[in-house]
Amino acid sequence: MSDPKLHHYVPQFYLRRFCDASGRLWAWDREADRVFVAKPGSVAAERSFYYLDVLAEQGHDPLTLEKQLASIEHETACITNQWIEWIRGEHLGMKVPIPDPNRAIVAQFIALQFLRTADYRDILARFASTTEHVASSERERRILHTGALWDDKLIARFSDRIESSAWVFARNGTDVPFMASDNPVAFRQGDNSMWLKAGMFGGGTYVVYPLTPDVVMYCYPSEEPWLKLASFDSCVSPVTLSADMVDSENTAQVFMASRFVFSCRDDFAMAREFAPTIGTDAYAHYWESS
Repeated sequence: MSDPKLHHYVPQFYLRRFCDASGRLWAWDREADRVFVAKPGSVAAERSFYYLDVLAEQGHDPLTLEKQLASIEHETACITNQWIEWIRGEHLGMKVPIPDPNRAIVAQFIALQFLRTADYRDILARFASTTEHVASSERERRILHTGALWDDKLIARFSDRIESSAWVFARNGTDVPFMASDNPVAFRQGDNSMWLKAGMFGGGTYVVYPLTPDVVMYCYPSEEPWLKLASFDSCVSPVTLSADMVDSENTAQVFMASRFVFSCRDDFAMAREFAPTIGTDAYAHYWESS
């Protein structure tokens, strides 16, 4: 089998979950305000995104990082596929069995999903531009990004916070599907007042990660105001979601997206309405009531 040329920063297994019954993935280009049908293999990816020519120059496999990411993707796909079956079949409030090793794998996957995207590479490059370590070329940006993805302390800091959080799953029975994006791990402030591009530490900030159009995962940290949710760890939420609540969660994908928002349905009216308000407090009251 030949080595992959197009490297996904959002895995194909994840994107396939947001296809419609005909296997079509609907995509909205936030910059161009254009809707199109995409294949999971052709979006949220760039050519040679994780290719490291510095490794090739040293006689090592330049696709080491790409292959490491593919390995944890495979494990996570198997684990979460089983979760989704259980969540869809369980009564509200029931517990999903999650062995500690599986919990550690998925926590690391979510941490890496946030850190591996094109958006995070841009954040790193912008930060580097304020120091003497300017990453001006694509090669330098790739090396800088890889350094972060191979930084055990950084990965552990993110994954440990996620792993120690209370994981609560919510089932969406409305006609409004959860959306995804090319940067799908979202962070919401503890008071629900706004989404954050980064800064998942402190202030009760929690993770919102849609698993499918009908299942979303929340990771609530072990701190106020979420301590009371510890007893719901690994449970299907007893809360019945409304269409407004699903729309509220979908604003996260519009906010987090580097460029593309994905759905199993050709309906991005809410996304179009919300996008121009990013950076304002126009939706503050809407979030607080959701």
